Amino acid sequence: MRIIFNGFPEEVEGCSVTVQELLDRAQEDDPAVIVEINGRFVYRKDFKTVTISEGDTVEFIHPSFGG
Repeated sequence: MRIIFNGFPEEVEGCSVTVQELLDRAQEDDPAVIVEINGRFVYRKDFKTVTISEGDTVEFIHPSFGG
């Protein structure tokens, strides 16, 4: 399936994939990562159940902390 991932077209194996599966495939292990699908925030507790579908726009956002 084709999605837009962090601003770039991406081909993802399968017809649907969970947020957690995409995080694993991307080797994303930042515990502070924020995930948006089509501009909507996905709660961490829902990563294993929320699915990404053909044509979705997915963003992994890394907040900057400091001061």
